Amino acid sequence: MLISLLLLACGSPAPKTPDTPTPATTPTPTASPAADDTFANVAPAKVLEVVDCAERTLARVQEAQWVFWVSLPKQPLQVEDQLLLGKGPLLTAVTCGEATYNDVVVIEQAKVVNAEQAQAALGLKPPEGGLSIAELVAKRAELAGKPVKVRGRVVKLNKGIFGKNWMHIVDGSQAEGDLTITSDSFAEVGQVVTASATLTIDKDLGFGYFYSEILEDAALTVE
Repeated sequence: MLISLLLLACGSPAPKTPDTPTPATTPTPTASPAADDTFANVAPAKVLEVVDCAERTLARVQEAQWVFWVSLPKQPLQVEDQLLLGKGPLLTAVTCGEATYNDVVVIEQAKVVNAEQAQAALGLKPPEGGLSIAELVAKRAELAGKPVKVRGRVVKLNKGIFGKNWMHIVDGSQAEGDLTITSDSFAEVGQVVTASATLTIDKDLGFGYFYSEILEDAALTVE
């Protein structure tokens, strides 16, 4: 049971096969594409699979804790590419050759980016009197056991694990990685929060789950 709870708190979602519906938490798209240079990502969408389909490119992507299919204008994509994506309508099924792909978001605005470009597009400023996540990590030793305040976007949420809600947040200040926080409160994936708590470093929960930095029992303000 303990291992199962830890997996819920820390694990990544399993990839979806082409004919499997996307998770219930897939973002609900709107009917109109994003304007130029306006993207709707919670986090960069990592390409997991690419399918060449007539005049379109289909890609299975992972954005934060969501795994879903998108239909994009014809373009060369590779597995591991990072995408910024606009918005678009959701089709319940798309046929490509003999294969059918369920729950495909049709998007006209898509841009392959590197880590620095993703940070520039999706980054958040630190809260007043607070730190960026990168600054917190850089100063972890001197900040350990002291109150800190950070601002970030929730990219993963698991409720009621060990009596707490577990969230992973990013602010764009780091190319990779996120900050884990626990709280009696919670924010949904995609929301921006300010979290205040005492910084704990080198937290070992056992079974291979180790946190270099974690904010436990954080007070949250949801924007």
